[in-house]
Amino acid sequence: MNASVSALLCCLVLPVFMVGSIAANGAEIRERTFRFSHVQPKESHFEAGVQKFAELVSQKSNKKITIKSFPAAMLGGDMQTVQALRSGTIDMTVLPPGLLVGLSKEFAVFDLPFLFNNFQEADELLDGKVGQKLMEKAPPGLVGLVYWDHGFRNVSNSKRPIARLEDFQGLKIRVSQSPMIIESIGGLGSNPLPMPFTEVYTSLETKAVDGQENPTAVFESNKFYEVQKYLSLTRHQYNPLIVLVSKKIWDQLNDDERKLLREAADETRNYQRQVSRDMEKKALELVKAKGAIVNDVPPQEVERMRAKLTAVSEKLAREQIGEAIVKEVYAELERIRATSK
Repeated sequence: MNASVSALLCCLVLPVFMVGSIAANGAEIRERTFRFSHVQPKESHFEAGVQKFAELVSQKSNKKITIKSFPAAMLGGDMQTVQALRSGTIDMTVLPPGLLVGLSKEFAVFDLPFLFNNFQEADELLDGKVGQKLMEKAPPGLVGLVYWDHGFRNVSNSKRPIARLEDFQGLKIRVSQSPMIIESIGGLGSNPLPMPFTEVYTSLETKAVDGQENPTAVFESNKFYEVQKYLSLTRHQYNPLIVLVSKKIWDQLNDDERKLLREAADETRNYQRQVSRDMEKKALELVKAKGAIVNDVPPQEVERMRAKLTAVSEKLAREQIGEAIVKEVYAELERIRATSK
């Protein structure tokens, strides 16, 4: 066979091979639209993460997979959404993992009061072996993808600044439907009132409750400053977020599609965390400008609050979370703190 014929055959064979590969790859990533529901408004750090995730999924799938966001509880509150994921009528959500404790008790460990001192500790634990071990304990019907950031929780109210432990006494504080938060806020002397997030603004406005506790970005984006005079930076609890997929939907995906979603979620992680933390700083200035009275809590009072909740933490570990996973989390935190010195 002469050189010219060989060259011609190469030109003919190569495109066929390439077309075959493209066809095979195209068949592995199918056209799909996923409904991603969450309770926070469009301006929130939740939505910033969802939009970045959607952008990356679109790029990686050559626009075959679309993530359609439904913010602001358009498809229901957190627990309604969880049930919808388990039944397969909604595809994805993002929420604090503490809301899953009724289905998987180990997730309650993240809601222990004063567990983390800073963002670095939280990130390292969540992204390490302990965080991933917990991720694998996602409740039946749900698949965990990645941890994002919600932030440290602070307390607002319409009565007075909280500058010392005694200032909690008697305040009616709305809390999420997490046993850990209920016990913690109650342990500080307040009256915790659990209710869905969708009811919070109206309850504050009508004085059905005196206050609420959430990250500062949530306080600002939901305009709680309109109905709350005081915001106290108690930082009594850190909340990660967990991105979840309906297992019914997950089981319909092939390996390439699953890998694509995991990679996009992981690549979104650092972006979302940075946006969330930048929003927290900006939100603090915005709520001050809107007239909210913001106060820090002295370190010695934080220690008093921490000490006050020691018995609560021990009780929760023993009765609701499981002492083994709590010991594992504390051991990992000790390692992180020792290596960061």
